[in-house]
Amino acid sequence: MANNSDKKEKSLAEFVVIIVLVGVLMSVFINYFIKQEAHFSETGFKTLAQAFTTKVATIHAQWLMDKQPLVVELISINSSEKQLITVNELGWVDVKQAPLVCEQIWQLVMGTPLSFMKQSITAIEIRHFSAQPPQGVRLVCRYMLSSGAYFDYNQGNGRVSAVVTVESLK
Repeated sequence: MANNSDKKEKSLAEFVVIIVLVGVLMSVFINYFIKQEAHFSETGFKTLAQAFTTKVATIHAQWLMDKQPLVVELISINSSEKQLITVNELGWVDVKQAPLVCEQIWQLVMGTPLSFMKQSITAIEIRHFSAQPPQGVRLVCRYMLSSGAYFDYNQGNGRVSAVVTVESLK
């Protein structure tokens, strides 16, 4: 009878040790994940910015090959759908006098909603007024995550900035 009782105590002790080990491993993993989540998000956003840059360059190259039309027609290899993209006189993706210009540019270029890893991407119009040549208004679209990471798209020259993070500003 005592032998049976010892076995139960031993198996209970083993069970408690296993539960404690599993709990410790889970807490270590959760802690690691929380610390790395910002890095995952930043890396993914940089990849998204690179995809945006590539698509803008592709549209501009097609504009040059098509003898500089006002609307560029892109045909995807994987589907038979044609995508019509409006460009400015310099061949960069642009939307003429429309509400939410930057959101529409995002839709034209990326073809996806303004979201990333279940986070909303904010599209901000930044207008630069210049009295010096070339005069006029230059529009820059800033695409920003709630973490503060962002990249800019300049309609005038097609440049897409590198992703700027809160850490890089410190």
